[in-house]
Amino acid sequence: MGPSIKRTLVLRFPGWSTAAAATARGIAQEVPLALLVTGAVSACNAAASAWGVAPGQRMREAQAACPQLDVHPYDRDADYRAFEGIFQVIEEHAPGGQILQPGLCALRLRGPSRYYGGERAAAEMLMSAVRASGFADVRAGIADGIFPAELAARRARAGEIVAISPADTARFVAAVPIDELPAEALAENGPLLHRLGVHFLGDYARLHVDQVRDRFGPDAVRVHRLANGDDPRTVVPTDTSLEHSVHREFDEALDRVDQIAFSLRADIDDLTERVAESKKVATSIRIELRDDRGGLKERTWLHPRFFRASDIVDRVRWQVQGTHAGVAALDAPISAVLITVAAIDDASHYEAGLWGDSTDQRVHNSITRVQSMIGHTGVCTLQPGEGRLMRERQLLVPWGEKRASADRSSEPWPGSQTGLAPSLVFENPVEVAVLDTAGDIATLTERGTLRAPLMALSLEGSIRMLRGWAGPWSLDVRWWDARRHQRVHRFQAVDDRGDAWMLTMQNDRWSVEARYD
Repeated sequence: MGPSIKRTLVLRFPGWSTAAAATARGIAQEVPLALLVTGAVSACNAAASAWGVAPGQRMREAQAACPQLDVHPYDRDADYRAFEGIFQVIEEHAPGGQILQPGLCALRLRGPSRYYGGERAAAEMLMSAVRASGFADVRAGIADGIFPAELAARRARAGEIVAISPADTARFVAAVPIDELPAEALAENGPLLHRLGVHFLGDYARLHVDQVRDRFGPDAVRVHRLANGDDPRTVVPTDTSLEHSVHREFDEALDRVDQIAFSLRADIDDLTERVAESKKVATSIRIELRDDRGGLKERTWLHPRFFRASDIVDRVRWQVQGTHAGVAALDAPISAVLITVAAIDDASHYEAGLWGDSTDQRVHNSITRVQSMIGHTGVCTLQPGEGRLMRERQLLVPWGEKRASADRSSEPWPGSQTGLAPSLVFENPVEVAVLDTAGDIATLTERGTLRAPLMALSLEGSIRMLRGWAGPWSLDVRWWDARRHQRVHRFQAVDDRGDAWMLTMQNDRWSVEARYD
């Protein structure tokens, strides 16, 4: 019997980002180098690590540990472009791979293992090809699935291949520390898992899936499968030959939105037909507009499902029109338009069911028709944004758009609400009175502690006794801006009716910010 179709090879290049950045900037290998993301160290080379620099440190902490540290911002696009050169070397010997991130790629092993005479022989040949191209430190992991193979590659030493047999995959994954979970949804709950005695992936796998879903959300269910050694992902080959685009230059620059959209309609129809002929659908497009003054406006549009011709026409119209209300109120006439399919997916993933489109698809079609009539920002959905106060995190996003994965709302915000979010966040906080055990309005000392424990909550004319409460958690928001500076103290409380509240105190005034159900 041949190799399993789940057998995956992951090649890992330790220190890739710093090595690529040093090469691009002409920095010697022995110079301590650190790359920063939002003021914190994202990656550092061996010379910097020897001085005590580590990922996660703030820039000043890293510079205090190594005064001669060479610091540069991390350029994600440049990192991907640099890794493409190495990945092309790999694909020359074993096509059909996928870049997971710069310095990490995965390949389906079934074909290469047959061609080169075994799994290890294929891995050794690819590693030799990479070393011949100039990158000496490459490590390999082989296992059933991308996640186990990645874990194996991270445990390999320089030039080593760590291969996990199919029978040992679950046992191998179970022994991995819980801190290596890749899910952002569990990042802030790591300390909680350790307090619960969940230190390894095997401990996490033994939790019931319903408990995981209720406590950590749907994203954690996927990671629960990974912890059981069951990786549903497969390697999706990078198709560098498939590129669909429309480039239209107008003989005379057009200054009306409807003229531009009408001129492009036939080209857009042809574009979507070519994508459909390849049995693909476009899930992301990029539109570039050039005006007769030499100006360039470019934007990448995402879609919750896939783009049809009418969807692309709408995006062109919205981008051309911008914030202008009229069809002829453009800043400058448009001389050229370039539409490129930025991301594609298999059409089989979007086939209609046996009884036609789903209810969700009919809802999407109806809302899209309304949006095409009243404008791009006329229909919005509420999504979590960035901020520390709950009402600041309510972000209106136009229907049909997805926020980029690099959105800062997924990053840690010191002082922000953690754990389960409230079910209802009030647009305008409701003023209340909170009484302490002395019967007075509860107040705080100069050190930010309560003068007396909380006892009752006066809400909408009724007195509710508090069965339990926690806090305060103090926030010093925008301390650098005198006009927008806020000093807020947050509490959580449960009243005698079983209702749970998020209370805030600001300028000695109490209010309800949100409610839990």
